[in-house]
Amino acid sequence: MGTTIPYENPLRPPATNSPRATLNGFMDSMNEAYQLIMEAEEQSKQEGGLWHSKTVKEKGKEAEWALRRAVDTLNLQGIPPINVQDIGTENALMLKEVLDRLKLPKANTLPNARDVESQELKRWEIPGTEIAIELVEDGFNQSEFLFSPGTVQRIKKFYELIERRPYYESNSWRTSPDFYRFYITTPGHLLPPKWNTWLPQWTNQLIQGQTIWQWCSLGLITLVALSSILGVAFLLRRYINTTDDLTKAWLGLLVPTFTLWVAGSWEFFMDESINITGDLLNILLKVSTVIQGIVLAWLAFLISNAIAWVVIYNMPADNKSLEAVIARNAIRILGFMLGLAIFYFTSREIGIAVGPIIASFGVSSIAIGLGVKPYIENIVGGLTLFLNRPMEIGDFCELGGVTGTVEDIGLRSTLIRTVDRKLIYVPNTVVSTSQIVNHSQRDKYTFERIISLSYDSAHEKLAETMENLRSMLAEHPKLSEERISLGSLSNEIIDIDLFTYILTRDSDEATDIQEEIMLKIDEVLDFTGAQVVALSLAE
Repeated sequence: MGTTIPYENPLRPPATNSPRATLNGFMDSMNEAYQLIMEAEEQSKQEGGLWHSKTVKEKGKEAEWALRRAVDTLNLQGIPPINVQDIGTENALMLKEVLDRLKLPKANTLPNARDVESQELKRWEIPGTEIAIELVEDGFNQSEFLFSPGTVQRIKKFYELIERRPYYESNSWRTSPDFYRFYITTPGHLLPPKWNTWLPQWTNQLIQGQTIWQWCSLGLITLVALSSILGVAFLLRRYINTTDDLTKAWLGLLVPTFTLWVAGSWEFFMDESINITGDLLNILLKVSTVIQGIVLAWLAFLISNAIAWVVIYNMPADNKSLEAVIARNAIRILGFMLGLAIFYFTSREIGIAVGPIIASFGVSSIAIGLGVKPYIENIVGGLTLFLNRPMEIGDFCELGGVTGTVEDIGLRSTLIRTVDRKLIYVPNTVVSTSQIVNHSQRDKYTFERIISLSYDSAHEKLAETMENLRSMLAEHPKLSEERISLGSLSNEIIDIDLFTYILTRDSDEATDIQEEIMLKIDEVLDFTGAQVVALSLAE
């Protein structure tokens, strides 16, 4: 029978029930990762070719698992989620470089689980250092001994102080020479790709924590990313101006969607392929996350706007006025709220505590209240307009000292087109608190005129003239409540008062009927021979 290869569980966590177990687990895992990577590198060079063999890749994965076990011995509490893996890896590598240069106590002299229980031990420091392993008393890693958060925060400082010292070879654990430098100067994540061997040696020189080839590669992919985004935006802008509003709304999603894809690809190449590390990586990841959060919030709002236009275009033709405005703004508000939610989660990703920021609003609530008061009042005014519906898009109104046609009702302002074609934005707080005269919503129009006739031409047939005028008004199907009366009488002028309602809500139709009445009046007066001195509006 053949021998059975023992199964190695990649999810096996490190033993962390005592300072001895934690330090042993960390050192052994780091040495295992180092040995596997060095073996994989050497084997890959001997095999040649353009790609790593399956065996080399498997060793690379085993090294990754070993490194993750070492990282698991660090208490990374307080590290932003976006870079916890990168910071954990770099800190583990720097901590190994520090420990390899220190004279450590023998492994069998470190506090074990029995010592922890008997001494009620909660914290242990490596002698002569501030490197501490302490008990986690709450949270996910409760009851585990991990390298303390204070130690993790100062690992880089420890490394900078000791990096020029020689390795101490007499410890219980082997050293892993230049493991950290190997990691930060090679592409990929831990196991470098084949093209790493093609880089000239001079490009591996470090400048501000990154190699020359890393700086050049970062500049190149950044230039490509920005150029591609600007190019797509330019081409889309030239095309989008020739389309309708609905198509514009949906095409407008392309730029933020493409930007998100480019930003994600740029971040992947920057972090995983070029392998930018250190403070620069931390800054770039935060900037990338902020940009992606802003673009994602922008995309959420644009999606809500596109959905609003779909709703508007699917409304009946006679119902695309205020209902359309309500639908559009309601969906936009939902998009805005979704954008705020994205901002909240993005802030958490980069390590910004949103809770204290929100709580601090109470300290300066008066100043903030004064600053946002006009905006809130305008939004409330807009909601009042939506609920009361005093006017609709296309109505001819007098409001806030402005007379014109309503072109749009937004959340903050109402857009009025005046008779002389000026476009005026009236704040909704003004609209909602002022008198609104809606000429377009009257149920009928009035027609009042004073007909001044020459006495000599009209006095003999005055009764006939007035009766003919009554008959003319009564026969018109669009008129009601006609009244013809004698206003005044002198030896020179006879004034006849004419009043009627025009039965229409449409201003254009009312104007046409008024013109028709005026022509009929001329015909009646011409028939009786009465001469018009003046035809004026009733006061």
